[in-house]
Amino acid sequence: MAIHETEERNGKLRTVMKLEPGERVALCRCMKSKDFPFCDGTHKQIEGNTGPAIVEALKEPISED
Repeated sequence: MAIHETEERNGKLRTVMKLEPGERVALCRCMKSKDFPFCDGTHKQIEGNTGPAIVEALKEPISED
């Protein structure tokens, strides 16, 4: 499970997150999620075209082939 800390700095939210290798999370970009910083689907009920940001921690480094 993602470990996260969200704080406000100069009126802006800042979230730092640690993920397990292979873990995938959907992060809220509409700022309306009741489970912020995670997406709960609220963006579907508001006007606009914002969806979640999907972040995945890789199990292995990306090769430079």
